[in-house]
Amino acid sequence: MDPATRFPHLSRRELMAALSGLATSARGADGSHQASGVKAGEITPDSAVIWTRRTATVRRLDEGIRRRGHTPKAWKLKPGEDVNLFEGACPGAAGEMRVSIEPVSGRGKRQTLAWAEARPESGYAHQFRVQGLTADTEYRYSVETRGSRSGAVEPAVTGKLRTAPAAQSASPVEFALLSCQMFHRMDTATGFSVYSSIEKWNPNFLLGCGDNVYYDSEDPIVDSPTVARYHWERMFSLPKLESCLRNVPGYWQKDDHDYWDNDAFPGKAMSKIKTAPFTEEEGKRIFRQQVPAPTTDQPLYRRFRWGSDVEIWLPEARDYRDANDAPDGPGKSLWGARQKKWIQETLLGSDARWKIMINPNPIVGPDHGQKRDNHANPAFATEGREFRQWLKDNVAGRVIVMNGDRHWQYHSIDPETGLHEFGCGPASDEHAVPPSGGEDKRYHRFLRIKGGFVAVKVDPGSRGEHLVIEHRDMMGTTVNRVVYPRPA
Repeated sequence: MDPATRFPHLSRRELMAALSGLATSARGADGSHQASGVKAGEITPDSAVIWTRRTATVRRLDEGIRRRGHTPKAWKLKPGEDVNLFEGACPGAAGEMRVSIEPVSGRGKRQTLAWAEARPESGYAHQFRVQGLTADTEYRYSVETRGSRSGAVEPAVTGKLRTAPAAQSASPVEFALLSCQMFHRMDTATGFSVYSSIEKWNPNFLLGCGDNVYYDSEDPIVDSPTVARYHWERMFSLPKLESCLRNVPGYWQKDDHDYWDNDAFPGKAMSKIKTAPFTEEEGKRIFRQQVPAPTTDQPLYRRFRWGSDVEIWLPEARDYRDANDAPDGPGKSLWGARQKKWIQETLLGSDARWKIMINPNPIVGPDHGQKRDNHANPAFATEGREFRQWLKDNVAGRVIVMNGDRHWQYHSIDPETGLHEFGCGPASDEHAVPPSGGEDKRYHRFLRIKGGFVAVKVDPGSRGEHLVIEHRDMMGTTVNRVVYPRPA
């Protein structure tokens, strides 16, 4: 069919730009059909998950139709519009993928996993679950693709990762925490500078604690699985992200914007959902398809150990919560009874010197006065106070909480319990906004209305600087530094 007939809503200039971009995408330098990149994550001492995807083109469509509106200037697709003609498109393609992995040192077994099919129901993505690795060891891996079982093998994409040390190993650890990345608020044409800063630093891993994309408030607004996947493909194929995530493994959490709708909770009326008819279940399923994640028979709340001194908790903040607008009280929960019991039991049972809990939303705050979806505001205030007091009574001085979601960097101390909280801020200065009321000296020890990330270092060999938490700006420069001695 003639393209002008298929896409009558496009001007000739837009159509020629899109088609030119598609043609250019087919002439990528390396010939690998992995335009949306690869990612490693869910690292343990003996395993890793490697995320792969086969694409129709060898690189993202940089010259496609620009859709960079933000609420209220964002809108859903019009009849006949095709996201595969939009800027950043990485249409998937049928075929197969396989992973090979070996120690960088050359001493150790090379594993080559069996070919796996790229299926349309998963957006042509596949997650390889690699087992039998050696603790505290650097590995390199490669991902190959082919169009069919008998087709030629296409050039590989390579990456690296380091496995976690054994639970009782006194090993140092460094990691980054980031959140709130909106495509039209990138600070460079090739992505977010925070990713280049993190890759240059080369920590053990990074944590994306929610709002990885914005379904409900960034153009085009999601109304189907196809558009939801486009948001992820457009974001994570950006050169700065693609490069960093091949070389720094990660763990990802979801929040409201990157799975369904603003301030979402189970059972929220579809009449109030901006992304309708896109459903909550579709959002949950697609999130797990887009990043290295636990298997579907496991909950998204989880914890992982990194040597003798650090254990990290990743709660799930959306799937089990009561309605935000329900009356607050002792029975209302953001985490749900089963998850909250798991959090408390595992915190009590851990012998790690530092227990770091990374919740997508604030536990201490303070927050915007109009918000109604986290422990730092009135909607879940009872559970927030109870949990902060429980931490003081049971694991005081050994738990640090961190969060994303808020668009400013901060370090707060709860005046009632002494609990410390670090907010990483947004991924760019352009996405920063101040908290209502500004600085609150009852809480804030540091407040910065800019973008960046949090950098964490634990050195088991140091008594005075055992745990160091830094706020860094987008370029990786330290703007705030807090030092904790080794716990007694």
